[in-house]
Amino acid sequence: MHLFTALLPIVVTIAYLLAAARLLSFNRCGYRVRRGMSLLASLMIGALLCAGLDQLLYQHPVSPWQAMIAVLVCVLVYRSRGNVAAMMRFSE
Repeated sequence: MHLFTALLPIVVTIAYLLAAARLLSFNRCGYRVRRGMSLLASLMIGALLCAGLDQLLYQHPVSPWQAMIAVLVCVLVYRSRGNVAAMMRFSE
């Protein structure tokens, strides 16, 4: 087994859990409350936490493409500073 393929599940788990943690720690100071965005953020947090814990507990095989998507989601969440509404905008 190659070292690269052995690290992929770890990368996916960390990326999902970091993205969920960043969404959880979003500071809403100064932003108005929008129920749709709050619901979407809650669904994203739940899905990311479940995906991260599922990978951590059951250690499913992970392809490089799945790892790239997990890292991309994590980068997008951190780039928007955890603001789901900012992630949904097409221009900035």
